[in-house]
Amino acid sequence: MEDEESVVSQRGLMVLAKGCLELEYLAVYVSDITNASLRYIGTYSKNLCDFCLVLLEKEERITDLPLENGVRDLLRGCEKLRRFALYLRPGGLTDVGLGYIGQYSPKVRWMLLGSVGGSDTRLLEFSRGCPSLQKLEVRGYRASDSSRDLLAMARPFWNIELVPARRIVMTDQVGVPGVVEDPTHVLVAYYSLSGPRTDFPETVIPLDLLATGAEL
Repeated sequence: MEDEESVVSQRGLMVLAKGCLELEYLAVYVSDITNASLRYIGTYSKNLCDFCLVLLEKEERITDLPLENGVRDLLRGCEKLRRFALYLRPGGLTDVGLGYIGQYSPKVRWMLLGSVGGSDTRLLEFSRGCPSLQKLEVRGYRASDSSRDLLAMARPFWNIELVPARRIVMTDQVGVPGVVEDPTHVLVAYYSLSGPRTDFPETVIPLDLLATGAEL
């Protein structure tokens, strides 16, 4: 579902959750979102196995940020969730909210998080939970200078790879090239019985290199 030209409202999302009690999959692309609408999903959509929420960059002001209480209530209510994707905007979730995701995602195996954390500390708090997690992708967080704090996230057979902040060459409307700094990092973590892969592209740093003192 997409909130295009205000077709899907917060009230409509609540009506959907209340009226579709057997819903197993829901992907929502919205320009605005509230904690109350997420709470409704957690209250009524008990059979959800796969949930995706993307907050679009269409409105300057979002009605009800941060979404930590709504995310908590959704996860507490949707106990069958196996796949969970939450792509927000800066300020969409606090340290507390990221901790809720770790605490209330006991069966989630695949997770995508975007713009939900601002530091290694947040990720470490999150990593104390999610016991069933097999693959994690985090897009858009600001790591520490070295990111070696992420070593505390290590689990048996758990590989962690980082794509550091980088410079992007872009061309403006009149064709003049320029360099734009992308200050965010991408983290990918996954289980593998065969151990870390060795075919890393230059843009990827595996966690074991961080352990030897490599800098981002």
